[in-house]
Amino acid sequence: MKIIKVLLSGLLLLPLIAFGQGVTVSTDSGLDVVLGGEVELEFIDVEGEGGFKNSDLTYQKVKNRSPHMRIDKAILSTRINYSENLYYHIEFRFDDDKGQVDKHYLKLNLPALHTKIEAGKNRPMVGTKRFTEGYPLIGTAYWKGREMHITSMSKYALSDGMSLTAGLSFAMKRPFGTDDAAEDKSFKMMVYDDYEPRNGQTFEYGVTAGLEAFGLKAEGWYYTGKLIDDFDWKSSLGFLPGYDDVVEAYDGEKDDITHWWGGGRLSTDVSSLHLRGEYITSMDGLLPRNGYYGEGSYRIMLNEEAYIAPTVRYGELNVERHAPALGDPATWDRNMTTLALVTKVNSYFSIKMEYYLLNEITGGTVSVDEINGEEIDNSLVNDNQFLLQTTFEF
Repeated sequence: MKIIKVLLSGLLLLPLIAFGQGVTVSTDSGLDVVLGGEVELEFIDVEGEGGFKNSDLTYQKVKNRSPHMRIDKAILSTRINYSENLYYHIEFRFDDDKGQVDKHYLKLNLPALHTKIEAGKNRPMVGTKRFTEGYPLIGTAYWKGREMHITSMSKYALSDGMSLTAGLSFAMKRPFGTDDAAEDKSFKMMVYDDYEPRNGQTFEYGVTAGLEAFGLKAEGWYYTGKLIDDFDWKSSLGFLPGYDDVVEAYDGEKDDITHWWGGGRLSTDVSSLHLRGEYITSMDGLLPRNGYYGEGSYRIMLNEEAYIAPTVRYGELNVERHAPALGDPATWDRNMTTLALVTKVNSYFSIKMEYYLLNEITGGTVSVDEINGEEIDNSLVNDNQFLLQTTFEF
């Protein structure tokens, strides 16, 4: 019944229609500049009552757990074409709280070498496009964050319908941070965050290889480097409740700066069917993590541009060696099921309805309220979430 009320409430977004497309402007210097962007307007509802009286040690209201609307992001993008094979791209991102340069990079295409080189701030080269607004848990944890890098990606045709891909990356190590598991901002997970200058900055080196054959794509990657000294091991890992116990149990050093992560992805896009599976494992200091997801989507065409695409995804993210601490959501194990219906109205306007079923292992126990004597199950967080989003591109 609650979902029906949410859907009816969200219908106020549907009459909003936008028309437009990227605009190309020629400068006095003879360069072509392409202007464009997009705006995402969202309605969000989180299970569990909001309000101060419903907040306790387990059920913390960090921002707003009541139904609300917001501009998730407004993007203004500019692409400057220097030649057929060289361009510079920059994106400015705005939301309800702040504005920033989100991405900026130079892209060079070398057709003779079947290689593209990128230099600037962007997602890691193994980052991939998602079909839903919500990221997979391991996507948020590992490849959502922007990094400053130089990458090269090459693609060599082996035969008709078969090709080999290979890539190299040199990047500034992204610092540890926290991000939302889905859309609600209450219980954040540990992630490789957006790059910011840090004293003691280190570097990260990556390699990827893949094979594409008749609609099936398999790829694997490995990144290695060192933790940022001393922000990562002291200010991030060192403040996790129970990390000292991990150091003692595994006879390690608290200032261990080991850092690596690797994984693989298998996907297919044949006609209207999309299937993808991915696994990632990592080691930071003495803290190993791992996770995976599998997703499927089927596109039902309504006309040449419009379609609806039911999508299902299930994924997990696990923190190994470290017991979950109720007071720190970054230590929790998680799994999330995403149910989505993506509707593309035309090239510039789309609607997404998504429901996230979150299961978070908090490390809490059942306690008794001293005032009214009621039992409180601190091991459970009522955190399922609904999203209705409209996207306008221009």
